[in-house]
Amino acid sequence: MSAARTLAPDPRGQIKTRQRVRDLAEVFTHEREVKAMLDLIPDMFPAGSTKTVDAKFLEPACGSGNFLEEILRRKLAGVRFARVHLVSRYEHWLLRALASIYGVDICADNVNESRLRLLEVLRSHYHNDANTMAPSEGFAAAARAIVASNIVHADFLADASRIEVVDYQPGRGGTFLRVWSMLDDSAEVRRMPDLFHPEPAPKRDEVPVHYTMLAANGEPTRASELVNTKGG
Repeated sequence: MSAARTLAPDPRGQIKTRQRVRDLAEVFTHEREVKAMLDLIPDMFPAGSTKTVDAKFLEPACGSGNFLEEILRRKLAGVRFARVHLVSRYEHWLLRALASIYGVDICADNVNESRLRLLEVLRSHYHNDANTMAPSEGFAAAARAIVASNIVHADFLADASRIEVVDYQPGRGGTFLRVWSMLDDSAEVRRMPDLFHPEPAPKRDEVPVHYTMLAANGEPTRASELVNTKGG
């Protein structure tokens, strides 16, 4: 019976079922170990600082998001509304911390859970840090668009050269300039250029996009085609 092969969830959160261990070799890292490992790089998370809020992290087998969640929590620790005093700037900083985190997992359930956990960390930080403020229109949609593009369901070992993610380059006035690329483009870099069949330029926005417009503009934008949903 299948029930005989299924274990109750590990109280330490390291396995879900014996079948998943067998099929996916899935064993999660305990929260205690996650924190201990991240403590080894204290310079990456200076207390009360936003200097590394844009530091990029990639977890090639992210599981249900144990590392991603703790990384985001540490990046957000220095983002405080009391220091910013402006909702749009505050939200832009929060999204910058989120947009520089990437994850890949072979299990779709894990990917969905990772996305939800990151969104919950973001929501919780906003509520606890600026509890008298309400998120602006477009903030939650932008966060969902970011995790949808950068927390990906794929086999990293087999598909790295075909996994497309987005580099959200922060700009002034709450904007991002997005560049689409593959996680592993080393094969393209090594290949000799073909003068007769040049490689297409990476997909990118022609104009910066305000964070409240990210969800409505899922493809690279042109100034004449930008869908404006800011404030409405």
